[in-house]
Amino acid sequence: MQHTNGSGYPPAFHQSHNGNSHIPTRYSPGRIVPVRPPPLPKSQGSPDFSSPKPENSATFSFSAAEQRQQAEVARKRHRNALICVAISCAIFFILLIACLAVAASSNFDENCPDQNPTVKQWNPGHDPQRKVVIGKGEHLSLGASATVHSITIQNGGSLVFADDKEGSKNVTLKTRFIHIREGGALHIGADKCHYKSKATIILYGKSDESEDLPLFGKKFIGVEAGGSLELHGTKKLSWTQLAKTLPASGLPSGSYSFKKDYSRGFNVRVIDQDTAQVLYVDKFDTHDQENESIRLHTFLRGLDPGRIVAIAVGDSAAKSLLSDTKQTLKDLLGSAHVNDLSYR
Repeated sequence: MQHTNGSGYPPAFHQSHNGNSHIPTRYSPGRIVPVRPPPLPKSQGSPDFSSPKPENSATFSFSAAEQRQQAEVARKRHRNALICVAISCAIFFILLIACLAVAASSNFDENCPDQNPTVKQWNPGHDPQRKVVIGKGEHLSLGASATVHSITIQNGGSLVFADDKEGSKNVTLKTRFIHIREGGALHIGADKCHYKSKATIILYGKSDESEDLPLFGKKFIGVEAGGSLELHGTKKLSWTQLAKTLPASGLPSGSYSFKKDYSRGFNVRVIDQDTAQVLYVDKFDTHDQENESIRLHTFLRGLDPGRIVAIAVGDSAAKSLLSDTKQTLKDLLGSAHVNDLSYR
């Protein structure tokens, strides 16, 4: 039979069947005491979830010798790093220069014969006895003035005159003859690459100094079948129109006078051979002053080849005209009457 306490609820503990009731001494009847876990043993502390305390850093002490040794090692490492940087920079600049050189060499005009990569520079110097033969596989570029006995170009060989953008080469070739045959070629400029510099070929020698070559003779630039000769200079005025009718017999001969600026002595006009423009106007009173004769001599010697020079004598020009100046007038201008000048 279930017993109840005064409140109407069953007791918390029941009596045993043997009549003894087991009630712990520390508990009061009818009260419920929460069960607590047993305390942990003293050897096992509660877990510490807080952050660990920082450990003290270790401190090492080195002797003076060890410090010097470590400083030397650091200096060596620094020096080696600088050497590596310097070598890397040097290699970079070498590669850059090589790339620029390749780009410059590849930037040539294929229309210009002297810029062909197969052409080799040729500067034979001055040897009047040297007989030059340019044959198969030889492609030469004459870059400086030269003197040789003769030049034969044959069997696919070629000779070109070197040029530059500024037109400053001015190459002069002196030889007795140039013989081009059997696939040989002489090119000065090209159809699409006109020669900008000044090229001069001078054929020298006397008629009794060598034997004649068949078909051509002694002094010549000769091209046989299979040969090629191309000369392309700067474009100039090749024709013009007459403003007045020119008689078949030419201009009438006789005396002419300047309409203005007339003076005693030599009255000189220098005319451009291509444009007909008057370049210089000057007068030299060689009647009264020898210095004027010297000045005329120097003036004529300083003119560019090919200029047209017109000279008229006013009043008198012979009294102080020196013999050197007379010879200059004959050599440069071909004057046939300078020795006939007299006082008025």
